[in-house]
Formats: sequence, structure tokens, C-alpha cells
Amino acid sequence: MIVSCPSCKTKYQFEESRFGDSTTKRLKCTKCETAFEISKPVLEAGEVSRTAVVPGKSADLAAQKRERGEDSMPSDQAALPPLAALPSTKRYSLAVIMGANAGQIYTISKPRIVLGRGTESDVQLQDSEVSRRHAMIEIHVDEARVSDLGSTNGTYVDGVRIQRASIFSNQEFSLGTTTLMFIVTDVHDGTGD
Repeated sequence: MIVSCPSCKTKYQFEESRFGDSTTKRLKCTKCETAFEISKPVLEAGEVSRTAVVPGKSADLAAQKRERGEDSMPSDQAALPPLAALPSTKRYSLAVIMGANAGQIYTISKPRIVLGRGTESDVQLQDSEVSRRHAMIEIHVDEARVSDLGSTNGTYVDGVRIQRASIFSNQEFSLGTTTLMFIVTDVHDGTGD
């Protein structure tokens, strides 16, 4: 079905299957960032599918999503154990090498970050093919892992769709039409040897 932003009239393709058991979904326009709600079309005999767009308040979207069960973490992600702080001898970052955010570099300042299109993500990507909470990176003492958070279009490492995979420095992975490179560099204290 086609939905359109009530503010700027930008049109989007929205798969009706994404409603699941919900009767409404809250969307955010990637062009003007207006938050709006759409209703699941109800079809009666001979009726054509229509979408109702209800302009809504954008305040506390995360709470509204939780109430409706949208974009929540899969149950295996719900109670994540704390991770050790990032080592002071390493610097971690993500470089966007392809996609709308190409050229941007994000510094990773905590051991667990969420990547997605939504404003609640630690790394927000302007890509309509990226889910609001698409993937998560966890940095452990001896390795880093990327995990898919039940995204629609999947997370790919070396061209293979993954649920969870280890990633290494200078390794590329993709979310939607965005390709990122995970970078680890040594931090020097500047005292010299």
C-alpha cells in the first residue's frame, strides 16, 4: 500500500504485512521528519484498500511504540547483560562508505550501540530500507559482534545475511542500502618511547 506524509506529501511503499496484529503503525517521514500514524486498511467485499493517515504528536514515540509492541527488542535481547567498558587503548568507529550518510564517521563511545533509522538509535541512518532498530554492535574485550534486531531487510556481513556475526577492524557490513566499515585503531598516549 502507498502512504503519504501529511506534511510534505512524500509517498512511501508500506507492506501491509508489517502491521502484524496491530491496527495502526507510527511512521516518521525521512524527508521532513514529521511523525504520523497510519491505520491498517479494512477490506469488505469488493472494497479497494485505502490507508488512513492520522497526523499525531511526535512526543514520546518510544513509549507509544512499546505500548503497541512495535520495534521492541526480540525477547532474547530484552535483558542484556552489562558489558565491560571499552578499553582506553583502542578507539572504535563506524565509517559509512555507501548510502545516504556516505562519508560520515561515527565514534563508538560505549560497548553496545543500536543502528537504525529511528531517533532512538545510537547511530541514525537516513535509509528507508533500514528498520528503526535494525542492528546492534557489541564490543567485548576480545571481539566485536553485529546482531540483527529482527529487521525487515536484514543485516549482511560479506554478502551473507546474518543473525549474529563477529566483525573485525576494516570489515564491511550492510544494512538496507547502507554499507558501513567497522574500524579499530590504537590510541597512543603521546609520551613516546
